[in-house]
Amino acid sequence: MIKGISSEEEKIIQNILAAYKKDYEFYYYGSRVKGNFEKTSDLDILIKSKIPYEKLEIIKFLFDQSNLPYVVNFTDYDTIDEKFYKLIEKDLVRI
Repeated sequence: MIKGISSEEEKIIQNILAAYKKDYEFYYYGSRVKGNFEKTSDLDILIKSKIPYEKLEIIKFLFDQSNLPYVVNFTDYDTIDEKFYKLIEKDLVRI
């Protein structure tokens, strides 16, 4: 269990990503993982697999329509700076 995600929120996240997890890798990172989050902190998700733009847009739409009480941000592993990845690497939690 991630400190900044309730069990109910985790169910919502898992339900949204269930159809995609067999083909793509998703990881939590950021303040909700580290425990230094605020009520309004966003949820950061790293996608560590090549995902077509259209599928990512569907996933974003599903999160936007969900009952999660915070914004979900996605980061593409293939486009991030290596220094940034080194900063978050130790905090990655596979979804």
